[in-house]
Amino acid sequence: MACELWLVRHGQAAFGTDNYDRLTALGWEQARWLGAHLAEQGAPFDAVCAGRLRRQQETARPIAEALGLTVETVPGFEEYDGDGLMQAAGRRARQGDRADHFRNLRGLLVQWAEGTLQSLPPGVETWQAFQDRIARAQATAIAADTAQPRRRVIAVSSGGAIAAAVAQALGLPPDQMVELNLQARNTGVTRLIFARRGVYLNQFNAVPHLDRPDRRHAETYS
Repeated sequence: MACELWLVRHGQAAFGTDNYDRLTALGWEQARWLGAHLAEQGAPFDAVCAGRLRRQQETARPIAEALGLTVETVPGFEEYDGDGLMQAAGRRARQGDRADHFRNLRGLLVQWAEGTLQSLPPGVETWQAFQDRIARAQATAIAADTAQPRRRVIAVSSGGAIAAAVAQALGLPPDQMVELNLQARNTGVTRLIFARRGVYLNQFNAVPHLDRPDRRHAETYS
């Protein structure tokens, strides 16, 4: 039996502040709008999961509430350690400078994937370890120990983790995974179909809940 995994990137986080790992007021709105949109569509969901990061948990709560569910924490959906990778490369983005941050990040992620960083700080995973945990998190989300098979599951994660999941499904090389990562919109929805014959990409980075004139300002990337 096929299972749909709806990967949702967290809402806008507090980029450029002393604690990125929390939603802004707009991030909370994005999550509420997505929850309301999904509830209006009427498709039943078996579970709402989220990684352990605060911004992921905060995004999942309004979505779960709108669907009459509670949030299940699934370790493994967390983002890669961007700060640790910056440290390994001897780089430091200018505080609050998005352009500088993403310019550094693009090349850094390719170096990480190619194994050309000099050394990784303690606790910073390798590229392969990152890929492996994303695969495990997906398997856990869709195959939880429940009485009935899961047909449709939401998992709130982060841009890099979602890009990794898509790249795995499509067999994409690391540089293309990095480009997908940099396109990820806040509360963008990516849908994967897990079937007996394989994993298929059905939708990527969609924001139907923001597709109206009074919400165009809410299309964000941080």
